Parts: sequence; C-alpha cells; structure tokens
Amino acid sequence: MVQPPAGLEDLLDPGGGDGVDPRATLLRVLTDLYLQRTTHTPEEEHYYTELALRLIEATDVAERAVLAARLAACASAPAPVINRLARDVVEVAGPILAHSPCLAAADLKAIAEECGSGHAGIIAARGPADPGPVRPIHPRDAAKAEACELSDLFYAAGAPERRLILLSLDYATVVPWQPICALQRPDIRRLESAALQHNAETLMRELGRMLGLSRGQARRIVHDELGEPMVVAAKGLILPVDVLQRMLLFMNPWAGESVDRIYELSELYGDISMDAARRLIAIWRDAGAAETGQAQHEPVGWRTAAENARRALSEGARRQEPEQERRARGGER
Repeated sequence: MVQPPAGLEDLLDPGGGDGVDPRATLLRVLTDLYLQRTTHTPEEEHYYTELALRLIEATDVAERAVLAARLAACASAPAPVINRLARDVVEVAGPILAHSPCLAAADLKAIAEECGSGHAGIIAARGPADPGPVRPIHPRDAAKAEACELSDLFYAAGAPERRLILLSLDYATVVPWQPICALQRPDIRRLESAALQHNAETLMRELGRMLGLSRGQARRIVHDELGEPMVVAAKGLILPVDVLQRMLLFMNPWAGESVDRIYELSELYGDISMDAARRLIAIWRDAGAAETGQAQHEPVGWRTAAENARRALSEGARRQEPEQERRARGGER
C-alpha cells in the first residue's frame, strides 16, 4: 500500500495538528495536482484515491461540492472517489450524476435505487447534451491556467497549509524545474548583498534571472510576509541555509522580532525535498508565463556575455604585461 508522505498523518487525523485544520486545502491541492494530467500511473491513482477518500470524510458539504464539480468532467477520475461522491447528498452528487463519464448505466441504476428520488431525478435528466461549438484549448494554455490557480492557492494559504502543500508536491506529477547551471559564489554574494542592503529591486531581478521567473512572480517571493516562497527559492537554488537565514532576517520586518519564525523556516528548508521546491518553481514559471501572455525563456544570453568578458579581461591583461617580460620570453625562444 502506498503510504502518505511523512508528516501528513497528523494532518489527516481530525484530532491532530496545532488547532489549524488544513484538510480542505490539502484535498484541493491534491486534486489540482491530479488533474494536471489526463493519465496516471497505478501508484499515482492509488495514492490520490486513498488520501481523497479519507479527506472527503473529514470535509464539509461545501468542500465536497467543489470537489465534485472539479471531478465531474474528468474521464480519468478514480472510480472509488466518483462512486463515493455520487452517493453523497444531492448538493454534492449532482454534478457527478449529471456529467461524469466514469459512471456506467449499471452504476447509475444502482445509485437511483439506493439514494432516493433526488438522485434518481438527476439521473433521469442525464442525457447527451449538445454543448455547441467549443474552441479547442491548447494543452499548454490549460497547464498555465492550472499553474496560476496552484500558485494563488499557495500564496493564499497560511504557514501550516503551505508546509502541507510543499510536502504534497513530492507526489505531484509536475516536472521539476532544472537550473541551466549550478549557483556560483558570485551569485550567492549578489543575493545576500541585495538582502542585507534591503534592495528589493536587485533581489527581485537576481531571483528572476536565476529561476527564470517573471517580474511579478519574483516580486511575490520577495514581498511575501510569511517567508516560505524565499525558502522554496533557496532550496531550488541550493542556497546555503545560513545565507537564507540572513536574507530572511534582513528582508522581512517581522523576522527580526521573531527568532522562532526564522528557526521554523530553517527547519522547513531541511524538511522539504529539492524536487518539491523545484516543482513549485516550475508552477511559478508557468504562472508567470500565463500572466504575461508570453513564454518563459531560459536566460542563456548571459553565458555569451560572460565568455566575452573573460576574453576581454585576458586580452587586457596580456597587453599590460611589462615590455621586458615580453622581450625576455622572446629571447628564451
């Protein structure tokens, strides 16, 4: 049996946690991630099914209705989840009974007999409705829309929910972002110097360049008051944790008043995986592309500029060599 990721058991337990109940958020996040692809491995489907069924029992009617509306048109939705929602109260079951392609005629007949007139009426009205002409949606556009939703969901969440989202990303189908080159010491110095000088503009520019993010997404990272986005960026770039701590201390006003919060964010840096951080970075990149209406391009131009600068410095150094050294070398030949 596929086990939930470490750290989730307490959050799935209604009596666990620290007074915050993030289960509805987890259900939305898991569903968003599941719907990003039309096909799934048996392990992915089993994992989603197991957690979704447990979370459905712990959420209220409104949350279950939202879930049903999301899954109603999904042909790859797990049958156990669809059957559970189809037998829920009418407010929840309605979209599933009316539209889900996952319910066979035998399923609908059994539900109508088991659940009463409300369910039976929706099933009786179910038919091959003509939706009219539909403009095809490019898969890339759909992925960008999903990325915007996931990004906004993360930023709208509180600290416990953000931690839960990051732990869940280990099991997401999002392809992690891959940097074009490893972070160099000058890069680290520029990031840290910008933070120590409270230079938000420079910090946004550097993060945008290193992560391939839009300006709007880089701004959200730098100006976020809770600090998790900076932790994600640091993890994705493999930034040393002590540098991250100093950046958080100087860039976030609340950090100087709460050393405990710095420790919490440092622990989060250690707890989340690099792939989870880079999956969220990939989501931010797609969200930025959707917001600007432009594709994100890898910032590869700086490589040529850096190589030209090295050559120019090398040529300049050779021209400045003392004349006698050149003659000495000439005499030795």
